[in-house]
Amino acid sequence: MPALNATEILPLVARMKAALARKDRTETNRVVAALLDGAAPLGEQWQAISQLMQVSGEFNLALRAIDAFIASAADKPRARYSKVVLLTQAQRLQEAQDLLTQLPEDVPDRAGRAYVLGNTAMTLGRIDEARAHLLTALKHRPGWGPAWLSLVMVGNLKTDPIGEQLLAERSVAERQGPADLARYHYALGKLHVDRGDHAAAFAAFARGAALLKSLTPYGREANAANAESTMTGYSHDFFDRMREKQTIDTSRPIFVTGLPRSGTTLVEQILASHSAVLDGGELNFVQHMAVSVGGVSGDAVAQYVARGGSLDDLGGLYLHLLEERFGPTGRIVDKTIDVSRCMGLIAAALPDAPLIWMRRDPLDSAWSCFRTFFIHGVAWSFDLEDIAHHFQLEDRLMAFWKEQLGDRLLVVPYGALVEDPALWTARLLAHCGLDEEAAAYTPHLTERRVATASSLQVRRPINRDGLGVAEPYREFLQPFIDAYYGNESAAAV
Repeated sequence: MPALNATEILPLVARMKAALARKDRTETNRVVAALLDGAAPLGEQWQAISQLMQVSGEFNLALRAIDAFIASAADKPRARYSKVVLLTQAQRLQEAQDLLTQLPEDVPDRAGRAYVLGNTAMTLGRIDEARAHLLTALKHRPGWGPAWLSLVMVGNLKTDPIGEQLLAERSVAERQGPADLARYHYALGKLHVDRGDHAAAFAAFARGAALLKSLTPYGREANAANAESTMTGYSHDFFDRMREKQTIDTSRPIFVTGLPRSGTTLVEQILASHSAVLDGGELNFVQHMAVSVGGVSGDAVAQYVARGGSLDDLGGLYLHLLEERFGPTGRIVDKTIDVSRCMGLIAAALPDAPLIWMRRDPLDSAWSCFRTFFIHGVAWSFDLEDIAHHFQLEDRLMAFWKEQLGDRLLVVPYGALVEDPALWTARLLAHCGLDEEAAAYTPHLTERRVATASSLQVRRPINRDGLGVAEPYREFLQPFIDAYYGNESAAAV
């Protein structure tokens, strides 16, 4: 096909802008594909189009667009680095790492290159390699919070000499901006936890949280209103009525939700150890269904159907995005954060998809959330009373969805899972319609990428180490206890 000329390109660009304005995904994709097929000479605009496609979950078009951008830039290293970023965002980490190692050491810069290589190696489970790269990053940029936050995850630092290096770089770290400085303090907190200095650990996490809270304040009223709105319009027969309108098989995804640090990554590891299952991680594909519907409430879904919207099209959109990322085969675990806020939409549009909700001891969960730096900026985690407020909302959502969905929603207590992993693994497999396989009972032996704060824990045999982790910090967690439990005696906690 000959390359498009200017008179052919301008109408296509106008069509794309119009399609974007009316949120017409199909037309947008059709125009982008036409521009790519016609080798339109759009130069740097291809990078923006790639980003647009990546945000909308259209990975293959995003990949083609970034290749077009690289070609227009005469294959310059910094243009090729944009593909590293895209591959990393799509969790195609080995490809990203392979491409980055082919680029000059100063792309994007020496510290940044080593940092990306270290993080991809860590996620892929290559701990020694990750450590070496991250130390290289710090050699070029001492005190850099992001590099330190990754580096302290290599293991227990109680006797590790990098702990002394971390402390020695504090003065230079304090000259960073608040976001990077916050990461440094979360890293410092991890060091003090490993050394058993509870007061110093809490103080470091509190400093990091305060810095982040100044950047991203938490709105209690907005969060409460959001939780309330997601439960409106759902009656006991709602999902039965919606199922009658769905004709396609929607069993491919498996949704695992719950509060962060509640054991969702462990359940993902168990399920992804099965030969029929791939780990998806935090996919965020449901947001695209919500855009199509115009919301996540039962009222929004009902109005969508009344307007002539098809639940087959809605579920098909999610399945299409899965295929874009993972190909056409294999069950996929989706552990997107805040699925509680769109559980009704998922249950209506994907009626065959298993739903799993993890529950952990509230105090252990609160401490784990407070001490964790969340890459997506979980604003409620920066303050103990805000954590209590969010937990109460999530408790209400879990009770509501359990009442509406019954046995379709499997609630898994984290404590019970680690006390009797064989029993709960069997229940998980049965709930997901998976055949028994020995590998699911030894999930720590499964090699896969893990891009969460639990990346090292899930590579160990299932154990009880996560139980009672908040106890040494109880006195510091009193604001959470008072806010979450109210007038109940702390002795009953």
